[in-house]
Amino acid sequence: MDKLPDLAAVLVPDDEVDLYNVTEGGWYAVDDEDKAILGPFASLAECDRAIHDRTVLVAPSALSVAPAQAS
Repeated sequence: MDKLPDLAAVLVPDDEVDLYNVTEGGWYAVDDEDKAILGPFASLAECDRAIHDRTVLVAPSALSVAPAQAS
């Protein structure tokens, strides 16, 4: 199974939006290839919450990866 990419919060200034291929400045969750995954957010705290929420919602649960049993 594929591993979820690690995300980091990055403040993208208005004059650097082209470097991250985004349309406006703000806080973004970026992956290890500097691709913006979530955002923009008004604050670091909002961005951190979004990263946490995405990790919880997207992470596979133990039940979904258990092999199916034949009856």
